Amino acid sequence: MTPAKILIIGAGYAGLQIAHMAREQGLAVAGTTRSVQTVEQLEAMGAAAVLWDVLEDDVARLKGLLDAETAVIYSVPTLFDAWKPAGGQGLARHVAPVARVLEACAAARVARLIYLSSTSVYGDHGGAWIDESSERRPDSPAGQMRRDIEDCVLGFGDRLDVNVAQLVGIYGPGRTLVAMLESGRYTLVDGGKKVTNRIHVEDIAQAVLAMVERAPGGARTYLLSDGNPQSVAELVDFICEQTGIARPAEESLEDYAKRLQNPNVVARWKNTYRAKNQRMLEELGVRLRYVDALAGYASLLG
Repeated sequence: MTPAKILIIGAGYAGLQIAHMAREQGLAVAGTTRSVQTVEQLEAMGAAAVLWDVLEDDVARLKGLLDAETAVIYSVPTLFDAWKPAGGQGLARHVAPVARVLEACAAARVARLIYLSSTSVYGDHGGAWIDESSERRPDSPAGQMRRDIEDCVLGFGDRLDVNVAQLVGIYGPGRTLVAMLESGRYTLVDGGKKVTNRIHVEDIAQAVLAMVERAPGGARTYLLSDGNPQSVAELVDFICEQTGIARPAEESLEDYAKRLQNPNVVARWKNTYRAKNQRMLEELGVRLRYVDALAGYASLLG
């Protein structure tokens, strides 16, 4: 039975697009948020909104939203800056919030839970192609936390249907490189040679809803990418040509790392891989609206 209702826990940028597309398909939608502005956005599209904090509020408050006709999409960030392992027999602090939600979902026999993760779990693969079978070897705090949360989610596959959706670089309306390029703060690290993997937020939404409708039972991971990576320089040059913005200055990776002092951001420039998307296309039957970032930006820039 295809779920008739969607609950988005942590309705942020991608979550709002999923909510919008789900409403277009006639599904009942509810979303949790800590933002009054997001409450207004959800209600404007005909979705229910719940002010709820995954760290501060009791998961029992969500009980009335959980049932066998509901698919749950967990779209909450890792919440912490540093990775810390679990102590003793307990759960790591970054895993505990999603574990509480999973327990509640299993008790309510929800139709499915989908965790929106990140390809940061793969670490550096030297520019090689990766897919869902590739080794996860994260070398950033965010990647390490995401890996642990993925393991927790997939471990519930014998109690409810679960999916991990690993997202590459998200872009779409209101989330582009244009503002950064216009500000003059953006630099081409190492000349922009790094391979960048992207996916339009509308394609994320349709892929996640395809999981809700068609993913097999048990536990399954899907890598969400347009499958057509290009260099950062190629994408930036395209945007600059289309907008007339001056090409940004170049900066070495070493200088960039010293200036930012942020291991998560530095890892995005240091770690390279090319993300495949065959499982998403073949198993879920997704037909991408934007075949690569150049096509997506061409649409955004008119």
